Amino acid sequence: MKKSFLFITLLIISCLNLYSQKIINKDGIELKHILTPEEAELYKTIDIFTVPTAPPVGVLRPVAEYEPAEAVLVRYPFGIPISLIKEMAEDCKVITIVANANEQNSVTQQYTSANVNVANCEFLIHASDSYWTRDYGPWFMTIDDDRVAMYDFTYNRPRYNDNQVNTSLAQYLSLERYAGSIETAGGNYMNDGWNQAAATDLTFEENPQYTEEQIRQHYNEYLGITLFHFVEDPLQDYIKHIDCWGKFLAPNKVMIGQVPQSDSRYQLFENTANYFASMTCPWGTPYEVYRVYTPGAQGWSGSPTPYTNSLILNNKVFVALSGNENDAAAIASYQAAMPGYEIIGINYDSWEDTDALHCRTHEIADRCMLYINHIPYHGEVDINGTLQFNASVISYCDNTIYADSVIVYINSDGQNFVPYTMTNSEGDTWTVSVDGLPTNTLIKYYIFAADESGRSENHPYIGAADAHEFTIVAATTFPNIEVDKTIVNFDVAESGTFTDEVVISNTGEAPLSFTVSDISVGSSVEWLSVQPTEGTIEAGQTMTLSVICSIGDDIEAFDDEGVITISNNDPDNPTVAINASLHCSIVGISNFTTDFVIYPNPTDGLVDVVIDSYNHNRDEFVLVYNIVGKEILKVKTEGKVSTIDLSLLPSGVYFVKVNETVRKILKK
Repeated sequence: MKKSFLFITLLIISCLNLYSQKIINKDGIELKHILTPEEAELYKTIDIFTVPTAPPVGVLRPVAEYEPAEAVLVRYPFGIPISLIKEMAEDCKVITIVANANEQNSVTQQYTSANVNVANCEFLIHASDSYWTRDYGPWFMTIDDDRVAMYDFTYNRPRYNDNQVNTSLAQYLSLERYAGSIETAGGNYMNDGWNQAAATDLTFEENPQYTEEQIRQHYNEYLGITLFHFVEDPLQDYIKHIDCWGKFLAPNKVMIGQVPQSDSRYQLFENTANYFASMTCPWGTPYEVYRVYTPGAQGWSGSPTPYTNSLILNNKVFVALSGNENDAAAIASYQAAMPGYEIIGINYDSWEDTDALHCRTHEIADRCMLYINHIPYHGEVDINGTLQFNASVISYCDNTIYADSVIVYINSDGQNFVPYTMTNSEGDTWTVSVDGLPTNTLIKYYIFAADESGRSENHPYIGAADAHEFTIVAATTFPNIEVDKTIVNFDVAESGTFTDEVVISNTGEAPLSFTVSDISVGSSVEWLSVQPTEGTIEAGQTMTLSVICSIGDDIEAFDDEGVITISNNDPDNPTVAINASLHCSIVGISNFTTDFVIYPNPTDGLVDVVIDSYNHNRDEFVLVYNIVGKEILKVKTEGKVSTIDLSLLPSGVYFVKVNETVRKILKK
């Protein structure tokens, strides 16, 4: 039997006897994640807890959960197992909120007994009401790509101590704190680390004094969020927090819960997933939507599936498990969505579908994070030669970036990542040009940087395991046709062949092939032609076309127009039209002889017509025509010499005809 092996980085941490404790406030009321009836009454009587400040000044960017974190915030008495704290403290600080020094000593003893890395444990002494640090903890943003700051808000529970934690935390971390007047909770907020965020429409319900536009403007002014997605809550539960069913995993990835088709909420979940799939991520591509099966507890005896209520802490992802039969599939969903991360299942009896690991922990953004800003290549990339990689590398504590550390690693053979060192071109910008990458081959790459603080970072965050991917296709080149004129005019007064020239230029990058596909004129006289009628013009070259007007001896005066159509392989201009006009002023006389003369010529008025072959036995007439062949004067001859008066005629060319003979005369 064939066996397949799946290598899974999975650590299931079971809680043996450390369960979350009941939360009793100073008034003896047991607090729940939901408002208790007593709190609901109290809620009606209190004013806003948080005193707003002016918004920060500068260019803002919200910091996402998956960005570098220096610590995680938890509260004692705990709502999480110490085994989770032990795992987090291995490579990240844990800041525990305690009420006083006695509690700090007690917690330190518990940590020591559980073999927690106490060197990574710090304490914030501050009174608190509950362990839902996610809901009342701070949000973070950067200002002017220079520093990390804190955003505070009014916690949507009448829990004064919880609501004041951020003030003390800002002082503890020496962070700028900016407070807004919006009432909300951190469980109903997620952002993509660029300029987009998402929450349920609970935000509108909790802030009826503000319009939707005012709320959007508020988040833009305080956090730099330019696009806020307020969506319906598909969970249809009391909490209406987005972390109960959704989570940003990266700037281009989002995870959405999924319920069985038999569930009445099925279509709501599908609509939500489709909504995010239709949105454009900061990298210019649609969000990649991953699904995790979250059917929820089946009756009172079932176990919950709060899989989106997870915590991303640097390169680890902690997923709340409860012994449900879907736990393994949930871990697999995260592994598929976040390759390279260590996916750690946390089994704990007190998780609920609406209250789990994410609700009870809160990452603290690394104040000195090393940040790489880069728009990755994706899909098919058209290039002809050199591919340039650009990135901004920023230390928020102004630590020096090691000059030789900024490297783009490129895998073009499916095996090895080859380093290409980037150079600092200007300010925070680093760049490198790479030649010779193969076409029609999957290219993977990531960018690495390090600074003097010992920090290093990748883009994407996990590096090679989830490298950016694209395929190079040979750049398609095209010709570009240009003509020096699109109108030619012919003004002829005699028979013959007349030529004008049209120059065709190929300003594109590929050969231009053309054919004179049609020549049309308005009359029955085929007077218009072109030479050559086809050809190929190399890139950057020209060719001259001769546009020919042919007038035969039997042609009478007429006007006409024609069109020459040139078909070619320029995709943007596949047909070019050359318009031709003809003004033919030949008088329709078939036999020109010399049996009379006219003088003076040119003339001011009186003209003598001397007829050498005058015949007094027949009537002869002197006829005068204008340039278009219209007869304008007729005089009977009176002998060998006849005088005609042209003084009343406008200046111009006229034709004098006697019998079948025609002479041109110019009236001044």
